[in-house]
Amino acid sequence: MQRFKKPQLAKYFLFLISLWFYAANDIRSLPVLILSILVNFYLGKQILKTETHKKLLCVIGILLNLAVLGVFKYLNFFMENISFVFGQSYTPISLILPLGISFFTFQQISYLIDCKNNNADDYSISEYALFASFFPYVTSGPIAFHSEIIPQLRKEKNFKPSAYNIARGLTAFAFGLFKKVVVADTLGAAVNAGWSNISSLNASSALVVILSYTLQLYFDFAGYSDMASGIAFCFNINLPINFDSPYKARNISDFWKRWHMTMTRFFTRYLYIPLGGSRHGLKRTCLNTLIIFLVSGLWHGAAWTFIFWGFLHGIAMVISRLISAKTDRHLPYPLAWLLTFIYVNICWVFFRAPNIKSAFSLFSRLTSGFGFIVSEISQSFLTTEVKIFRLFIPIDDSLFATLACVVFLVLACLGAIFPQNMQRKIQNFKPTTKLCYLTIFVLFWSIISLSGISTFLYFNF
Repeated sequence: MQRFKKPQLAKYFLFLISLWFYAANDIRSLPVLILSILVNFYLGKQILKTETHKKLLCVIGILLNLAVLGVFKYLNFFMENISFVFGQSYTPISLILPLGISFFTFQQISYLIDCKNNNADDYSISEYALFASFFPYVTSGPIAFHSEIIPQLRKEKNFKPSAYNIARGLTAFAFGLFKKVVVADTLGAAVNAGWSNISSLNASSALVVILSYTLQLYFDFAGYSDMASGIAFCFNINLPINFDSPYKARNISDFWKRWHMTMTRFFTRYLYIPLGGSRHGLKRTCLNTLIIFLVSGLWHGAAWTFIFWGFLHGIAMVISRLISAKTDRHLPYPLAWLLTFIYVNICWVFFRAPNIKSAFSLFSRLTSGFGFIVSEISQSFLTTEVKIFRLFIPIDDSLFATLACVVFLVLACLGAIFPQNMQRKIQNFKPTTKLCYLTIFVLFWSIISLSGISTFLYFNF
């Protein structure tokens, strides 16, 4: 019994909690996750043992992971397009999309590659299983590496409750929940109202829909990342930073150093550098960059809209590199920031659109003339909290809804652009009485604002 020490039991307990959390979202996906963990753990062990077949076993493991991902996520997409090319009809196969499959597949591919390169330790099954399934990040990231998580699981001090970590964890969780429930979900209602009836939009309404989605996606994903980090802190686990105020970026390259940082890191380490990175001249560098962003687009979803979104970012990165190779001069920061922010907004339209045609339909509404924001959109901003102010502002209902829309968007923009990122703040957390009261207030506000089950946008990927 001596080998079943408290830390070991804690790992198994946390693993079971992670499986329960995963199954609670969609129990049909659970066998896929468990089999993925067992197969990759076994392959990793074999790769570490052998000296002659490391590369072969690693390639087999990568292909197996990509095959599982391909079947569940991309089979219908590829079959539909192949059938279209050959003039054949195709009836989509009804398949589940296992929750977080893109995330845990990439995590385990990185583990196999590191085993091949002798950059991984010989982990126990409890360590590896918990790393691969840890519930704060298994569904939507960040894409953590084994070398970041498992060493923390081996520190005995991490199995003792830490009041400091619990305090900063609850703080991060509370503000993340606020971003999701109060900000992102309100913006999401406006976005859905706009996309459901594009033909009724005037230019003002189209701009509101575009900006609302840009902000919704940020607050939704950043909110999840804050909540994931917060929960992990409560277990004395420090997750890699995934966001660093991306809408402060002065160019596309800067944007991708700040947005979904762990995904960018994965593609850089395991695809861009193996392709040659920037070591073989400017043309090869530009080609590798474009490949990375096309793959990134496909990783996000099995649709041409995602691929085109990746292509737009790839082209912008290539242009940025070409300009950097010609001159060291830079645009003034305000102008550079504005151009970058506008371009990112344009790209997000394709990310949200159900198809390419719909994206261009929304853009076409920008030429339809300005006017009052359509009521279906402006009414989305009349949350319970906002309606309280209606008692003190004696103006027409439609005008009040428009005012609420404008004020909400301005405040959301300010919140996304100017404050220091929460994931940076929490690394240097200093508990104070004022912060404690603010956290309680934000958490209470978020809880009473919960109006139903609202999934995170990145659960779809």
